[in-house]
Amino acid sequence: MNKKKLICGLGLLAIFQIGKAQTTQFYPNDVSDLLNLYGDQSSSSGTARSIGMGGSMGALGGDISAVETNPAGLGIFRNSEASLTMSVSSHKNKASMGSASNSTTNTNFNIPGVGFVLALGQESQPLRVNLGVNYSYQRLDNDVYFGKNKNLSYLYPGANGDMQSYSMENYDLYTNGYKSKMKFSLGTNYMDRFYFGVGLDWQYLNVDRNSTYAQRSSVDGEYMPFNEQLTPYNQEANGFGLSVGVIGKVTPEIRLGIAYHSPVWWSNINDYRWIYNFDESNNVIGNYVYYDRNKNTTAGKLVLSGAYASNIINDDNSLAFNVDFLNYFNNNMNFGGGDIDYRLNNNFINLYTKNSQEYRAGLEYRYKELKLRAGYSYMTSPVKDKTIAGSFDLNSDPVYVKNYLAGAKNKFSLGVGYDMGPFFADFAYQYIKSDYYTSLSGDFFNPSQNTNVNFSLENPILGKVQYTQNNFVLTLGMRF
Repeated sequence: MNKKKLICGLGLLAIFQIGKAQTTQFYPNDVSDLLNLYGDQSSSSGTARSIGMGGSMGALGGDISAVETNPAGLGIFRNSEASLTMSVSSHKNKASMGSASNSTTNTNFNIPGVGFVLALGQESQPLRVNLGVNYSYQRLDNDVYFGKNKNLSYLYPGANGDMQSYSMENYDLYTNGYKSKMKFSLGTNYMDRFYFGVGLDWQYLNVDRNSTYAQRSSVDGEYMPFNEQLTPYNQEANGFGLSVGVIGKVTPEIRLGIAYHSPVWWSNINDYRWIYNFDESNNVIGNYVYYDRNKNTTAGKLVLSGAYASNIINDDNSLAFNVDFLNYFNNNMNFGGGDIDYRLNNNFINLYTKNSQEYRAGLEYRYKELKLRAGYSYMTSPVKDKTIAGSFDLNSDPVYVKNYLAGAKNKFSLGVGYDMGPFFADFAYQYIKSDYYTSLSGDFFNPSQNTNVNFSLENPILGKVQYTQNNFVLTLGMRF
């Protein structure tokens, strides 16, 4: 059976349109991975205290997770500390394409963090040094499943070779994997007025991705599944990054901080992809695993912070408030190395990404041993508006959408903590919401039936994803 092309009711030549330019080479899966998996913009890890305050601890410090915002916060520790963080995370994707929508959920238990701080020196010394080690772990599992879409229908050769009407049965974007980070930090404290810190981190990522499409005949009900070209694939990578920061006390109650985090340089990425091949007569003749070793670079960021911390009423009551502003330099991202030509992926990064900003605010009220916390953060999308023009079905006019591949994020959190002598326990709840768009495009193959379909449409079919996540986090620790 010959290679089969998708025949649309619109009768249009298949071209993938990006803004005012047109290309068939840009690979959305790669760009989505760089934005959402390799970078730290989607991270929701941290101690329960940090998460309870919305991750806003850049100038407040005194928590092992604060070194992820400003490593100078390590210098604020007065005692050594060890902590263990556990979490239950549940997320939901509501995927809509055309008139149909489908929801998938995933729940898992993790130990996302183990931290240790060694406080050196005496209170009487003008300069003190603290050392910190923090291990964090993040699951990357995600399943975006678009269900039956009768608005996406077309003519296609059936099992006996006659042209039949087929429609989309499902389109599934599946991710399974994890990312871990080991961070070593050094923080100094000079006269309880100035704090300086530096951090080095080593990261590891292992992820499996698959993209599948299936169609069904409206005549005889024949079901035909396909795998997207270059899927499934596995990537295993090691990354390195560094950070520096400083915090200063303007008054005993007010602190200001600034930190810079380098990009993470991911090198020696072992990339295994499934390739589907066909001969000169367009017959699908087989498939094989292609191996490549490449690299990429994620966004660096600049962090500005301010905090207020003081006793109120008496020594049994205190209030701490922190705000952070983070700017991600997304144009620094790039693909490179290996045998694959990544120029058009890099063109997408250069032309259609922008610096994204994150705004965090956190509050902590203490009454004796009890602590109450609340936090909020908002992050803009790293992708420019009017990047992708597409349609939601074959009969509608093309429109531009915001938040392509990576959407703006809202995070709300509440927390509580209690000190019991040298021991402490913190609990936090976090809610995350993000909406974004993806597109159905590319070549899909079924080698067993010697068939394929192509979805590089002039007006690509757009799908909307509404992502929500609920995190329940518990941290147990000891000061000594």
